[in-house]
Amino acid sequence: MKKSSAIPKPLTPSQVKHVLELLDLCELAPIAAADKFQRLARTGTFSVAQQEAIEILLSLEQDAIPDALFECVDDDARELVRDELPHRAQLRFVRA
Repeated sequence: MKKSSAIPKPLTPSQVKHVLELLDLCELAPIAAADKFQRLARTGTFSVAQQEAIEILLSLEQDAIPDALFECVDDDARELVRDELPHRAQLRFVRA
């Protein structure tokens, strides 16, 4: 992937859905998550700068992801993130 120093545009709700799926998939099947991320990148779902930001997001500790994700989304996607993050936290709590 080509590296960019551009500031990424905020993620839209449809992009956030993909990112949330990737976050869940990373915990269960990291190789499948990487494959899916590459497919999304090839189809132009994310800009190069967004891809770089998502790579960083995926490498963060679980407790740092919510704040980082809120920094990456547009106003329309914030509600989606607010709705999904408690669900993800509950899944981690139950799984542990």
